[in-house]
Parts: sequence; C-alpha cells; structure tokens
Amino acid sequence: MREALFESLYRQHHHELLGFLSRQLDSRDQAADLCHEVYLRLFNTASEIVLENPRAYLFRIARNLLIDQRRRQAPELIAIDTLAPVLVCPRACPEADACRQQCVRQLTQTLAGLPERLRQALIWHRMEGMTQREIGDRLGVSERMAGRYIAQALTRCQAELDSLDMAVT
Repeated sequence: MREALFESLYRQHHHELLGFLSRQLDSRDQAADLCHEVYLRLFNTASEIVLENPRAYLFRIARNLLIDQRRRQAPELIAIDTLAPVLVCPRACPEADACRQQCVRQLTQTLAGLPERLRQALIWHRMEGMTQREIGDRLGVSERMAGRYIAQALTRCQAELDSLDMAVT
C-alpha cells in the first residue's frame, strides 16, 4: 500500500517538483538530486504520518532542502560550531602520512599569512576553546565580529586545503 501511494505521488508531482527546483537552482542536475532527496524523505516518513495534502508536503520538504543547501553554500551565515570539522585534511589515500604532512605544511603557511586578528581568533577558538564573546573581549571587538574573524580564517584555511586536494589529484 505504501509503495503504491509513493509511486502515485511520484508520477503526479515529479515533473512539477523538478521544475520548481530547477527554477530555484542553477543546475538541472542539482535539481534532480534534490528532487530525489525529497522523495527519499517522503518514502522514509510516509508510514509515520497521514498526509492531508501530499503535494504541499512534498513542496515543504523541497523548500527545506533548498534552505539547507543555501546555508551550506553561504558559510559566513552558518554558526561557527557547525564548521568544527573543516580543518580535517580532505584527502584519504594510501600515502596518508605524506598527505597529512602536506596538509599540515599548507595550513601552517596559510595561518602564517593570515592577518593577525584572524589568526589569533582562530587559534584562541580552536586551540584554547575560547568562546566568541571571550575572543571579542580580548580583541576589543563585538562577539559577532569575533565570529566573523573565525569564519574568515576557517574559510581561507579550507580553501587552501581544497586547492591542495585539487593539485594532488
């Protein structure tokens, strides 16, 4: 029964939902991926809820996924705590030690090239576990500005790791 309902909803609304997502995104491929994610989420929750308006529910899932995707694309708007894992070397390979050493060298150079306030804010945050408020107080700036310093430093470090990853492959 659940599969029949799912298949019916897919046939009824897939084209319209894909069109909506395509208009919202720059890429038809991204829209197709997001559309499949919508139906995957529907399939995983369909047995748990009774849908009075399945079309509205599908579009609500789609809008929520769009919001999530836009948040991922705008790191300066994301809370600093969600960026915690970014300084992990993205490259997993048989030469793991060499890759890690290369990542560490690149991060060391990147940190050395950062403006003093950005570098210090990142070090205090990541190494000493200081809060944005404490960092802001030490630097004589607002808590929000301290968060921006940390985010900018993380973004630059991640960009360097990403470029390193592209150069290695």
